[in-house]
Amino acid sequence: MKIGLIGATNAGKSTLFNRLIGQFRAIVTDIHGTTIDILSHTLEVDRLGKITFYDSPGLGDFSDELPFIEKIVKNSDFLLFVIDDSVGITAKDQHILDIIREYSMQDKTLLVVNKLDIKRKVNEIDLAIADYYALGLAKVIGISAKKERNLAELEDEIAQFYTERKKTHSDDPHTETPSHNGIGLAIVGKPNTGKSTLLNTLVGKELAKVEDKLGTTRDYVVGEFKSQGKRYTVYDTAGIRKKGKTHGIEKIAYDKTYAMLEYTRPVVLFMIDCTQGITHRDLTLLEEVSRLGLPMIFCLNKADLVKPEAINAMVKGAQSYLDFAKHIPIVPISALNGDGLKNLFKMVAILQAENQKRIGTNELNKVLGQDQMTKPPRFSKNKVCKILYATQIAVDAPTFMVFVNHKSRANFAFKKWIENALRRNFGFIGVPLVIKFRERGEGQEDRSAPGVSLKSLRKEQDARQAKQDRNSAKILEKRKRKKA
Repeated sequence: MKIGLIGATNAGKSTLFNRLIGQFRAIVTDIHGTTIDILSHTLEVDRLGKITFYDSPGLGDFSDELPFIEKIVKNSDFLLFVIDDSVGITAKDQHILDIIREYSMQDKTLLVVNKLDIKRKVNEIDLAIADYYALGLAKVIGISAKKERNLAELEDEIAQFYTERKKTHSDDPHTETPSHNGIGLAIVGKPNTGKSTLLNTLVGKELAKVEDKLGTTRDYVVGEFKSQGKRYTVYDTAGIRKKGKTHGIEKIAYDKTYAMLEYTRPVVLFMIDCTQGITHRDLTLLEEVSRLGLPMIFCLNKADLVKPEAINAMVKGAQSYLDFAKHIPIVPISALNGDGLKNLFKMVAILQAENQKRIGTNELNKVLGQDQMTKPPRFSKNKVCKILYATQIAVDAPTFMVFVNHKSRANFAFKKWIENALRRNFGFIGVPLVIKFRERGEGQEDRSAPGVSLKSLRKEQDARQAKQDRNSAKILEKRKRKKA
């Protein structure tokens, strides 16, 4: 596995590089531009095998460094993006972030906030790195390479990524995963709902066999086409059942289909046969597929054969069964004659934009603070959970980190309240929302108002520390007087 260390000059990459490999290969000083070449070192790590670390050079002139940084980003399996907390996020960091996004490495990048030399407690480190989640990278960790603080946790994150990568890139032919060009679409539905017909209509030729017999498609089929200047890759999935009910060839097809969906993360076109109505099998499959956290559209196929009121009844049936289904858009189509496909493409474009939507931290906290005051969630007595601070940490299944006073009180209803507030104020049509909770340090739970900023939290923390210092000084003074 190849791991690249990237970051602005003097962010502490070389110090971290030396710590990770256990040797002083890179020269470390406070002078900008100490490392002038890409350094590499290969280690044999227990349980992980060979890992090669790359340290990007600091050449003084940032424009000279960029080709080296881009080369490391392009050729690495995993990136450690090092930022100097003492100076914060700079224009250089933003430029490096653009390179990471250009090569779609966001999910393979660990943001390492370095030089947290004076932060000792866990809650202090959590507060210090909170703002960095807004950059939208896979994970954020605060360290001090110089003081060797949190390096064990960093190594654990690297090991976890290696394990996940090994699982994804298994040599098992049943779990191989493709990559798609352009916009990815996955046609999902129970057998014989018209999935293969839709694929053939979109691509313009017969790629998948179409019969009235259930389960004609054993493996997923891939096709490519262009529409209105956009390129699409479309997958006709094998009929998916509940995982525990598959066996033999069907299980192999299930595993390959699921691996494809997890890896390519397309927009799901969930097919429902209007002439059959929504069945229990449709609902079971919908629940199964929704766990993948993908954008989704209900495609009501054969809509030309049923009355509009019947379609409305089907929609209400799906929405009453699964709460998440309330936010899934619905497009009636006819896969056979192409009716409704223009509207379908429009909705795909909307979902793509919604899935990449990023909400500014200030705007997010303002909205949640206002909603918590005007439409507060309900809690049992003495079990209130307050939002201290929130930030969006990822797109493609938009993910939010919410700092609260008591994580144990952040129940399902509270999470649903936050999700509803986000959808009500920001949309997020047809895309899943991931909400994670973190708790501020103990003893500070009830000191903050809803929507409070990180700056005020730090100011409040400093004030408490100053008060403690004054009290300690008074106690020492009294003891001296007694002895005298």
